[in-house]
Amino acid sequence: NENDKIIDPACGSGGFLVEALRHVHKKIEDNGSKLGWPKSEIDAEKISKINSNFRGIERDGFLGKVAKAYMVLLGDGKSGVYPGEDSLNNPKDWSLKTRNGIQLNSFDLVLTNPPFGAKIKVEGEDKLKQYNLSYKFEKEKNNNEWAKTNKIKSEEAPQVLFIDRCLQLLKDGGRMGIVLPDGILSNPTDGYIVDYLLKNCEIIGLIDMPMSTFLPKTPTKCHLLFLKKVKNPKKNY
Repeated sequence: NENDKIIDPACGSGGFLVEALRHVHKKIEDNGSKLGWPKSEIDAEKISKINSNFRGIERDGFLGKVAKAYMVLLGDGKSGVYPGEDSLNNPKDWSLKTRNGIQLNSFDLVLTNPPFGAKIKVEGEDKLKQYNLSYKFEKEKNNNEWAKTNKIKSEEAPQVLFIDRCLQLLKDGGRMGIVLPDGILSNPTDGYIVDYLLKNCEIIGLIDMPMSTFLPKTPTKCHLLFLKKVKNPKKNY
């Protein structure tokens, strides 16, 4: 809704942000019309909401600038997009401007399609130690449950770390829509990731997407996963 604080931490050219913005603008127009607001007041409310509630980070400087341009065309909002910044870096290493605009545990909604692929790896202990999913997990013999060890991996795929970062960005009760490759949800060796999600979230929905979805860029089979961040997920919901 128009009061949701929204972020895409891998926003690319801004597709998810733009569509969310269109949706919020429509709500503001409908509400303003019902209340009899003049057009100038409706426009001012649109600008206020986009500047305070929409945020995007994109590591690729060019794509990030494209996202800023799209946001400007739709009614400012350029100040909420941060090109050339790496979402996976420790927030204390972000630029001052990014740190002022984006804080962990503060967003109502995360919408993202993070980068993924076997050839992309994130390395560096200082970077990896921020994330629970960068540690090794092992099955406990007595109950067959996944348990986190104190051993950190030497590298991890970005799509795995983005799950953790997105949850860190959300406030309690916040919602997330994320595109993930099928392997994360179906490989037995990645079972700890699904277990981690089930222990920290409630699943709102899962959309199975055809292999043609992202052609010709990639034939990877993907899912769109919708989650709600909760401290104590309900059982059998």
